[in-house]
Amino acid sequence: MELEELKAAWAVQAQRIDQLEAQALQAWQQPRRQALRLRLRCFSGLQLLWLLVWIVVTALAAGFWFAHRQVPQLLLTGLAFHVYGIAAIWVSITRALLALHLDASDAPVLAQQLRLARLRRFTALSELALGLPWFCLWLLALQWACVQWLGLDLYTMAPAWFLGSLGFGAVMMVGSMLAARRVLQRLPADHRWQRLLDSLSGQSLARAQQYLQELQQGQT
Repeated sequence: MELEELKAAWAVQAQRIDQLEAQALQAWQQPRRQALRLRLRCFSGLQLLWLLVWIVVTALAAGFWFAHRQVPQLLLTGLAFHVYGIAAIWVSITRALLALHLDASDAPVLAQQLRLARLRRFTALSELALGLPWFCLWLLALQWACVQWLGLDLYTMAPAWFLGSLGFGAVMMVGSMLAARRVLQRLPADHRWQRLLDSLSGQSLARAQQYLQELQQGQT
């Protein structure tokens, strides 16, 4: 009887220890999960803010090209920003939905890490896709501003300079695209330029990934 009672006492004690460990693990995980959700919600909120900005820009661009549809260079300027704005709107909506889906997910940590990795990759690639056209768009933005506020058409004033600058920007854009592709394919993961490209996904997602890594380590 004494042996059986001792076994029962040990079983009760082991159960209490397991409960205490589970409570301690939950107390350790809770602030990290809250911080993870905060980072994802900040990222989603920023995307919704950019969504509003690009809706306004797209609407203004539509009005610009429609008002100047008889002038080819001004029509193309307005259409370029109209198309770019639609692309930026789609990117902002997609990023926000991916982040909100990850925030609302109760999936295991490993599954969340995979979803976050896809979100970070999409964010980095979309940053490149939206950033590289500005080798040309800066000139079109200047053209738009000059026409809108000063009534000056830069193309009419200096067509050779305008087309030359636009062509140079296009060459730089294509060259940067090829260079970025080569860097992504050939450099090791710990190379500083690879880390620079990873930083395109933003600090919020980088911190979110760090919290998920800590949660995974806490479960092992």
